[in-house]
Amino acid sequence: MTILTWVQRLRVGRTYTQQTSRLGVPLLFWMTGVCSMVIGLWRVWVVRSWILLGFVGPGSVIACVHLFTLGGFTMLMMGALYQLVPVLTNSRPVPANRIVIQWGLYTFGISLFVLGLNNNWLWGLGIGASVMIIGIIFFLVNVLNQVFRDPVKNITTWFFATALMYLAITVVIGGLLALSYATGYPIFPQYQENHITLALGGWVGLLLIGVSYRMWAMFGRKHREPRYWMVTWSLANLAVGLLVVGDLASCRWVSNAGWLAQVFAFVGYLVDIVAAGLGDRRTMQDPALQTVAVSVIFLVLWEVLGTLAIFRHHRQFWIPALWAYGLGWVGMSFMGFVQKIVPFMVWLHRYAHTHGQGKMPRLEHIWRPAWAYGPMISAGLGIIVFLVAYGVKSPTGFGCGIVLQALAWLMLLGMGVRSVRG
Repeated sequence: MTILTWVQRLRVGRTYTQQTSRLGVPLLFWMTGVCSMVIGLWRVWVVRSWILLGFVGPGSVIACVHLFTLGGFTMLMMGALYQLVPVLTNSRPVPANRIVIQWGLYTFGISLFVLGLNNNWLWGLGIGASVMIIGIIFFLVNVLNQVFRDPVKNITTWFFATALMYLAITVVIGGLLALSYATGYPIFPQYQENHITLALGGWVGLLLIGVSYRMWAMFGRKHREPRYWMVTWSLANLAVGLLVVGDLASCRWVSNAGWLAQVFAFVGYLVDIVAAGLGDRRTMQDPALQTVAVSVIFLVLWEVLGTLAIFRHHRQFWIPALWAYGLGWVGMSFMGFVQKIVPFMVWLHRYAHTHGQGKMPRLEHIWRPAWAYGPMISAGLGIIVFLVAYGVKSPTGFGCGIVLQALAWLMLLGMGVRSVRG
């Protein structure tokens, strides 16, 4: 059975409305993203000696980074956008065949790109980067066509549209960096820092904030829209701009101002999600939302470690800071929100058409709330063990942290399959 056939015939009922994508579409991206995260954790163990020494320049380490950022985070975000954008813009979803072609191009490109980096295959690096860029451009065309089709915009689409713009810029800089890595020309001394800033701060950061606002409004008991979203959005964009300019001009005070801007953007974001339900005792009885709350703690840790790295000039703090940001905030936010999204999607596709015709299952019957505790504890504890092991340079602790995190992702994957199969 081909991937397209699986997406079209996944036996969970039929699409609920014309604004609902096939259930197999987000699941295809999410399963691929989770698998990439697990492979990335395995590769981190393989290159542990470099990471424990603080060296991130070797090709094998760069390959690990892209397994997380491109294969993991970006793949997960693509699946989320294919699901959310048609609903938010009240438009028809992208046809499944176009999405599967885009997924195939992107997955093949990432695979060859990572193998090229890891094994120093210049031909693989070049072909993989080219196909991957084509896959990202295809994705941007698919999604932007929907985002800008409806003249009525909401809060979330502001964040989505801006994040997609940053993704496009990140792709351009990433292509130049791949060309420089393969040929030695052209030389861009500051482009690596800008690439990271645009990818994690602009693309991943703004997109996750937009998704978080929507998820808290949907699943929090207060159903409250964010109040300070424009402040957060403006400061986040200002931060990305100042950090990029500061790196290009080698001007420390501009970079420092950019970092302070993102700290204040984080404060605005935190105030909004606390008001939406993060600070509500009854809301936080939900284990899935408890997972999201843990992710916010790691975002606070990112702010602390990053501030020390910026203002105290402790560059060794960047590795644990990025781990807290990526696996902590981004990873555990996905773990929490997907446990609310998947049962909701399964209910819509399988039972919404028969509403009122008999006893209906509740969302907690499709994905049991107690299932959230295993991945939450395993992932959270694994990140803490990893950070401590990095601080004391313990390979044993390093490995234990990786195993705990990989176990969390595998548990999440198994629970997702169990939920969809019923």
